[in-house]
Amino acid sequence: MKTEIKTGSFVHVVATINKTAGDGKIMYVNPSVSTIASDAATDKDVELVAYDDKGKEVYREPVVIRRSSAEPDRPNEVGLIQADLPRVSGMKSVSLQLKGKEISRYEAGAAPSGPTAGATFGLELAGAAAASRRPLKIDQLGGLQPVAGVTYSVQVKPDNKSTWDTIAVSRPTPEVDVDRNQFAGAKRAAVRVLRTTGFDEEIIAEDTVDLK
Repeated sequence: MKTEIKTGSFVHVVATINKTAGDGKIMYVNPSVSTIASDAATDKDVELVAYDDKGKEVYREPVVIRRSSAEPDRPNEVGLIQADLPRVSGMKSVSLQLKGKEISRYEAGAAPSGPTAGATFGLELAGAAAASRRPLKIDQLGGLQPVAGVTYSVQVKPDNKSTWDTIAVSRPTPEVDVDRNQFAGAKRAAVRVLRTTGFDEEIIAEDTVDLK
């Protein structure tokens, strides 16, 4: 099997499928800037279909289904789908279809009010300063309730690294503990919170915190 990494604007979809039982579920939908293209064979019976906010179909393609090895007398009937759809402006939902019948759908949610354009909320670490794990605190988002189709990710870039580490992904709220033991040797770190509807993503909070 040949593979190739390509960059661009994509929507990464993770789903499960059981063709025997006729069911499946879309687990995650997140924006992505790269994809691994391969020549693996797709299953013509299983498709991902995307629609815009008016219900118009904007994408339809069969997917590759991956299965873990199973014992001969215990076949593994549940397959994993990891697909990168080209992002089309106005995408609103993704449907998992088996032989033309929808078995799962992801709908983008309406994101709650955030900071003004070009701005971000501040953030800090709450709890006792001596604790190794401290909760992330964003005053403007206190009491935030989950909204279907809207998730949050948290990334940390310690002062002894040049890249971001993702410590939480696809959370219903940005409530997460930051464990300074994960960042050995670092004294401070940049922390940012990203909010996504699955198709669009924005940084809504960002600041620098002490890890000492």
